[in-house]
Amino acid sequence: MEEYHDIKYLPLKISRSKKYGNNYWTSRGNKVGKRNIELYSDLEFDHWLTVETNPKVITYCEQPLKISYVLKGQLRTSIFDMWILNQDGKETFVEVKYEKELTSKHPKYDRTKRQIEAQREWCRINNKSYEVRTEKTIRSGLHSIENRTSIVTAILNSNKPTCILDVFNGVSLKKRKISDIIQELPQYSAEQVYLALKWLFYEGRVCGNIEDQIFGKGLEVYTCE
Repeated sequence: MEEYHDIKYLPLKISRSKKYGNNYWTSRGNKVGKRNIELYSDLEFDHWLTVETNPKVITYCEQPLKISYVLKGQLRTSIFDMWILNQDGKETFVEVKYEKELTSKHPKYDRTKRQIEAQREWCRINNKSYEVRTEKTIRSGLHSIENRTSIVTAILNSNKPTCILDVFNGVSLKKRKISDIIQELPQYSAEQVYLALKWLFYEGRVCGNIEDQIFGKGLEVYTCE
């Protein structure tokens, strides 16, 4: 695995005017050494949350690489939205798009189609995986983004609590409500148990349906196999 850590990208600076006036976000990423990150739309921010909270991901880089392509006889450039490195060594370049941008009726459809073709071809030639991700997968589930925001906030701002081992031992392969775990550990506050569980989720040691259930006492959790 060490060889993959030598593959590094630095985020390219992009003029906000070139991102069609979309919303601009800044945050910090735990998987990138808590450095500042810049994202250029609400959907890119939500996608970042899914990457930052994915325990299979080692690291990533937003706006990592610029490539050139030709559209209607003119040379254009395109910057991938993200590069992702997984635990198994797999590298994936990602383009984030709204579903409507992928329909032929959209005014920028031709440009989007050619951009995606160029990115896909670059990845094929360079033996990298490529994905176009839309709100259908990024925002799957009623509470996914809300819960992932809560997890990221906790990880960035709090160290692992001392109770994390006791909390982990209170979880089993069988689904259990968080309220039951809190009740069995009266020596710790509910806030401490929640923080421990968020760390355990982040590390991929505990699972639960955070897509459709609020991260609260009613959430059923279990150890990941």
